[in-house]
Amino acid sequence: MRATFKVLFFVNRSKEKNGIVPIMGRVTINGTQAQFSCKYSVAVELWDTKANKMKGKSKEARDINFALDNIKAQI
Repeated sequence: MRATFKVLFFVNRSKEKNGIVPIMGRVTINGTQAQFSCKYSVAVELWDTKANKMKGKSKEARDINFALDNIKAQI
């Protein structure tokens, strides 16, 4: 049997307030999912869906992307 493991970051658009959305994480192991909040929020237009990270080179974008990389490494 082949084991699968994926980590995905996404924004929860249903919780949008004034264009700001929370970043969520999802871990999938062999088809079983677990979701969690990353405790960060971003503007909807600054989220890159394909790359699963924040767009741009601003300090905020670098800090959040670094934090997401750390979360992924800890998982």
